Amino acid sequence: MLPSLPNTKFLGDGPLSPRMIPVQVAHRRPIILAISLITIFIIIFRYCTDVPYSYYQNYGAGDEAISSPTKLKPLIVNDKPQQGYFKSQPEWDFSVPPRGWKGYARVPRNWDVVVLTASDGGGHNSAIPNVLERVLDDRQNYCDRHGFTNLWLNTSRYDIGQAHRTWSKIPAVAEAFSLYPTAEWVWLLDTDIILMAPSTSIITDILAPAAIAKGLMRSTPILDGMLSEHRTNISTPSTFAVHDIDILITQDHQSVNTGSVFFRRTAFTRWILEMMTDYSMLMGNDHPGAEQDALKHLMLEHPLVRKHVGVYPQRKFNAYVEGGKEMGYRDGDLLVHMAGCWVGERCKDWFEEFWGRKGKSEVWKPEERE
Repeated sequence: MLPSLPNTKFLGDGPLSPRMIPVQVAHRRPIILAISLITIFIIIFRYCTDVPYSYYQNYGAGDEAISSPTKLKPLIVNDKPQQGYFKSQPEWDFSVPPRGWKGYARVPRNWDVVVLTASDGGGHNSAIPNVLERVLDDRQNYCDRHGFTNLWLNTSRYDIGQAHRTWSKIPAVAEAFSLYPTAEWVWLLDTDIILMAPSTSIITDILAPAAIAKGLMRSTPILDGMLSEHRTNISTPSTFAVHDIDILITQDHQSVNTGSVFFRRTAFTRWILEMMTDYSMLMGNDHPGAEQDALKHLMLEHPLVRKHVGVYPQRKFNAYVEGGKEMGYRDGDLLVHMAGCWVGERCKDWFEEFWGRKGKSEVWKPEERE
């Protein structure tokens, strides 16, 4: 006689039927199936997507002031010229993450934003007493408040051939990405810019996907100051994907302006930095606007570039001292840019005027400059 099996049901005609299945096994089947499906999903997600699973796992969104995790500080050399042409330097090949199915449409972390001042303290801004030291201290205070990284790179170190000195801002962007390999955004700021609203967070107002989707200018003519009529028949896209926007910039009454511009760490950004500094076609030629003329040219000539360069209203992060309500600084704007201050030698006067007003809360606007 066969021994009795606990919790056994006989589904056949006799005790030796092959259809005899323990109830415990039958109950475990759905659980085993669910675990198997979850395991398969994790394996597919981890190894078959463009972005590693760990990238999402370690990513934490946030726009509040957060202290940066403890990291080794990079070695920054500002007192020695680089050996050799700037494009032969290792930082020119800075790392970029693979693009996932949603690209980079995520809120950046505070400590992954680098505020870059690329300058040697010379040029028109040298008329402003101690300008480099003052703005670097001001930007350090801003970065400390919001958890960003403040970085100064001496542009005199770069060998850019016979090109105008302002072209050296481009290798500085590449070096910033190389020095901070986890940084997602580099905010390039000219020296003649004062941060006027220190409480404003660029994460919430400018860099977050929702801010980009809401703030970018659609179907807006791209201007070309080299033309007698600045308007062209080429405009910013009417529609765009937020995760494709890799550069954030503004344009004034002439064209795009690189005094204040955001670069995102992507393969596109690395490519466009290389294209902008093409020596035989752009960098080595006589362009009055130097690097911003190169970017303007690429935007006008290539639809692909226009899909990746987002244009904000000017006052969002590049208000000028002079100009109407679309261009000139008004109370509450993030910053003021002394663009054109060398005309009439007004750099010192403008800078001191606004330096004394930064952080003020009372209502004010330069109505005499309408």
